[in-house]
Amino acid sequence: EYLTKAAELGDAEAQYGLSFCYRKGEGVEKDEKKGLYYLEEAAIAGVPEARYNLGCYEGRNGRIDRAVKHWIIAANLGDDDSIQTLKGCYARGEVSKE
Repeated sequence: EYLTKAAELGDAEAQYGLSFCYRKGEGVEKDEKKGLYYLEEAAIAGVPEARYNLGCYEGRNGRIDRAVKHWIIAANLGDDDSIQTLKGCYARGEVSKE
């Protein structure tokens, strides 16, 4: 309940936490759409891990170009997972430096 209130008030970390709760159904009814909504809100607010996870979501859904954009933003925010993921994409030739 407090997490929801904080998220609704714009707390980025609360939004990120709530995104997991909704996607996993922990403490709330499982709701992928709400989970994605709060993940996007946290990413927009500058939470690097949220941006990374949004990239993973896009990648799993076949939108590698969108995924790469999210990972680049997260890498610029210092997210190591994004940096490693981008290195792997470049090494496998999935994306170019352009």
